[in-house]
Amino acid sequence: MLKKLIVGKMQTNCYILYNEDCQCIVIDPGSQGQKIAKYIDEHELKLLAILLTHGHFDHVGAVDYLYQKYHCPIYTHQETLPLLNQPKLNLSFFETPFIVEAPVKIIDTQFQIGPFQLIWMLLEGHCQGSSMIYYPDEDMIFSGDVLFKGSIGRYDFPTSSHHETKKSLEIIKHLNFDARILPGHGEETTLAYEKNFNPYLKS
Repeated sequence: MLKKLIVGKMQTNCYILYNEDCQCIVIDPGSQGQKIAKYIDEHELKLLAILLTHGHFDHVGAVDYLYQKYHCPIYTHQETLPLLNQPKLNLSFFETPFIVEAPVKIIDTQFQIGPFQLIWMLLEGHCQGSSMIYYPDEDMIFSGDVLFKGSIGRYDFPTSSHHETKKSLEIIKHLNFDARILPGHGEETTLAYEKNFNPYLKS
């Protein structure tokens, strides 16, 4: 089961993935920690972990609030760590500068959190450490700011790279399965649809 909450000024999609036993994972809590916690508490969910697709402020802004409330582990890619500690890199200096103070753990390529078996896909370009998270059991990809419906993440920020973006797009083109694409902003789509109609994947 999946709940999407739209949070913050940047209208970030925060996802809560949960099962029938009320175990859940939060992906990209970008802002409004109280709103996220309200959903968790009202549905009597047990928060097993927080996953961060990348380190920009609009995807990590509520991490510290949720950690203080639930004391759950937080995972991201090793390359994301510098962004969490530097306002210029996480872009929070555009708004109210902050760093993530909660402890963050490094994720492996394939990993299990409770009943959830996941695959971490490092696809840089939008920023250092930018990733997608694949949940094969439900054919879901949490694509962060790597891939949107009809578009891709910008590559003009600190730690962005046009070259790495092109490499990541080539990897996505050659994925040999279909899945729901659950992006960090905007509407969901499918991998097959994007391969056929996204101009960045057709070029």
